[in-house]
Amino acid sequence: MSEPSPPVLVQNDNRRFAVTMTRAVAFAWLLALVATAAWLAPPASAHATIVSATPGDGSHVDVSPEVLAFELSEPVTLVEGSAQLIDSTGARHAVAIDRVEDGGRRIVLVVDGKIPDGAYLATARVISADTHVVSLSSRFTVGSVTQFGHTLDAGATTTGAEQYLRYPSKSAVYLGVVLSSGLMIAGRWVWPTALGDRRFRTVYRVGTAVSTVGLLGRFIVQVAGQSGGLVDASASAVATVLGGQLGVAIVVAVVLNLACFAYPPGTNRTADVLGYLQAASAVVAITLGGHGGSTERWPLAFIGTAAHVYAAAVWLGGVCILALVVDGVAQLERWHRVAAGHVVLVSATGLTLAILQVRPIEALFRTSYGLVLTVKVVLVGLVVVAGYLTYRRYRHGTTDPAGDRGENPRRSRTVIVEAALAVAVLAATSLLSSLTPARDSYTTSVHTELNFGASEILDVEIDSVRRGPQTLTVRFRTPDAGFAAGAALPDVDVELSSAVANVARMPVELTRTGPDGDGLTWISDGMIVPTAGEWKVTVRFEGTHGPKLASFDYEVL
Repeated sequence: MSEPSPPVLVQNDNRRFAVTMTRAVAFAWLLALVATAAWLAPPASAHATIVSATPGDGSHVDVSPEVLAFELSEPVTLVEGSAQLIDSTGARHAVAIDRVEDGGRRIVLVVDGKIPDGAYLATARVISADTHVVSLSSRFTVGSVTQFGHTLDAGATTTGAEQYLRYPSKSAVYLGVVLSSGLMIAGRWVWPTALGDRRFRTVYRVGTAVSTVGLLGRFIVQVAGQSGGLVDASASAVATVLGGQLGVAIVVAVVLNLACFAYPPGTNRTADVLGYLQAASAVVAITLGGHGGSTERWPLAFIGTAAHVYAAAVWLGGVCILALVVDGVAQLERWHRVAAGHVVLVSATGLTLAILQVRPIEALFRTSYGLVLTVKVVLVGLVVVAGYLTYRRYRHGTTDPAGDRGENPRRSRTVIVEAALAVAVLAATSLLSSLTPARDSYTTSVHTELNFGASEILDVEIDSVRRGPQTLTVRFRTPDAGFAAGAALPDVDVELSSAVANVARMPVELTRTGPDGDGLTWISDGMIVPTAGEWKVTVRFEGTHGPKLASFDYEVL
């Protein structure tokens, strides 16, 4: 006997699934093209960075400067009381005035009187558009002093009770948005009748309450960051935060959360409208409170982050409906199509954001941001697998007797596992948004050997490939016979150049130590690489066989 043809329901389901995946793949290709364009575009930092400083970092001035200034890549707000001028002994010198100019792109420090000759560090902390606190610093010397020494350091940012609120508050916001906004939108997509259920209203209200607590925590963290600490919080810091985009977004989201707590969606048409407004405000608040709030890569970073948050909230909100609201696994065919589209959107936007935040590729495995991102991707994959297993098992209700509407009356264990994994994804996301992007934290050393022949080999090392202060070390091994008494010691000169930075020749000042048991060592003191891009290191070595030149290139991030 020939096998019976598949039921019409299965044929239609397969056809709808094929159409859904075709559209999803097409959309993913579109976002992949956008991601590729972002990858090929010129590099940009995710945080505010110093474009120039007055006096310049590593520079010398003959007389005491009256004004110190930082020109920045994006608008910032200045942390109250963070502006300092420190000399090489660690003493603080008074700053009469600190102010923000040029729409937040310039920080100006007015020196209180004249400062004596010496080496100085001008430093301040600012809050960038993506809510991260960034330390600014510039070293310079005044008058007869031309050496920095090794004691000038910007130091660590002070932390207080607010550091313990940062991660829990973000976790609460993400969880609350899934249990409120994601729950409502997924319900409208697949289970519209569930919105009138008492269980839905209970879970939704819990979501708005958790989200409100998290948003208020985020607001406290922002005020503490603006004040330089929670104990130093002031009315002016509150006003500054309220005047920013994130502050406004938090206030609007909290107000709508409270309104939806009182009148959850499904109550009436006005409540439904409030629910959609609450969802939009929550997505905007999360986006502005993370890396999507950066003005660099605008509007790609904002749109990509907002779409990622929306898709993840709806996807995980649907999982929560299956786990917490409906009795059994209902409307699984329709939910599978909706979930597939949102999973593809999450994956495509996640890829775009990863390309923006992880560079070079080695940073994925050598930074905290990259490792947490990898863990998150694995967790998302496990959620997808659990969802697919649920779909395969219960899509036609064949395992157990079906209910009146075709649902399976028992809640699937895979749904519970899926919900638990979803919580883990939210935890990883909260941690990820609190970390410095890999492209801003990744660095490595550069090490090469230059062979000038006749056993004259120089070992050259640069401690970091990030722009700014770098330490270059040149080592020369002592010949087996040692150096003859009174003989001239070898000499080394180093200079940098870069076509990208339009720097034809930048000499590097070296300090020699030795000879000792291992040979000679030359170390740079105050070497500053001002911009990212490809730099060329040219080494002139003058040994027993006359001067010789060698060079190598390295990429500065």
